[in-house]
Amino acid sequence: MPHPVTLDAAAMAAGATARAAFVRGLGAACRDEGFLLLQNHAIPADLCTAVLADAAAFFARPAADKERLHISHSTNHRGFSRMRNSRDWREQLHFACEWPEGAWSPGKPDHYRLAGGNPWPDDVFADTLLRYMAAVQALGFHLLDALGEWLGLPRGHFERLSDEPPYLLLKLISYHVEPGGSRRNGVAAHCDWSWITILLQDSTGGLEVQDRNGDWWPVPAQPEMLAVNVGELLEIQSRGHFRAAPHRVISPLTRHRVSVPAFINPPLDARIEPLPIPPGPLAPQAPEKEHIHRVVPLGAACEAFVFGDSEWRRKGLGGWCHDPRCLLRCLLR
Repeated sequence: MPHPVTLDAAAMAAGATARAAFVRGLGAACRDEGFLLLQNHAIPADLCTAVLADAAAFFARPAADKERLHISHSTNHRGFSRMRNSRDWREQLHFACEWPEGAWSPGKPDHYRLAGGNPWPDDVFADTLLRYMAAVQALGFHLLDALGEWLGLPRGHFERLSDEPPYLLLKLISYHVEPGGSRRNGVAAHCDWSWITILLQDSTGGLEVQDRNGDWWPVPAQPEMLAVNVGELLEIQSRGHFRAAPHRVISPLTRHRVSVPAFINPPLDARIEPLPIPPGPLAPQAPEKEHIHRVVPLGAACEAFVFGDSEWRRKGLGGWCHDPRCLLRCLLR
């Protein structure tokens, strides 16, 4: 995959013929590589610019300002954190969809502890981010509808899994320049625990995607386009018709890199299970040359589960990877 596939999102609403061509292209890209670039996505350019600018301004604040929003002060795993270990070299600000406080009470599933509000730096910042979150979630479900169409599912299949709102996650990330000018992982190789992830990035570069041969390819840094990748949840539900794309970020050489991934997720109470369709054809897959951080091992059979339970195991209990040695390596280095 020397150059990622680029699709025109305007075709989704440009008539039956154009939409059918878009669906074919989207399905093929998500099947073959699990990654693509999206132009004409209809999220206003000024809103995207404002989000990147607000993110950069936040990470440029004094350390004390950022620490006041530290995730350790949060009861629902939101806020600021700094990671400097063998796998990650970055700062991030973690947000999610806003629910009324009190969604969890004794006797309710632990995953409702993840509900609640966000620790916004200020009201203007909150307004910008909430507008972007609404826009990117709408885009995400348009893409899921198109992927469902490719699989032969009825329109709105993914939205009808629950009456609860989707558990959208959004991160603002700043990848540090490595002291001394050496290059290292800003975030190590991993797959996302999402249906799909929609990424807004600045022009710095550093994102790489792994193809089926195990080779890494740089992704063009084009802020006017959005990058889209398949996550593990969609790979599981599609029975392997769509590929969760391993990706990583290499630390920038001269300036911090800012990116804003939006994780398009099911509602917390949604039941995740393989669709009643034939399994996807087994595509060639080279043996992994390095550890790829995944929640579910590649190719493993997966029983039905509640999404919120899996999310609580990741965030509340620290079960970020199927391989417990992965966390241990981070702690020891």
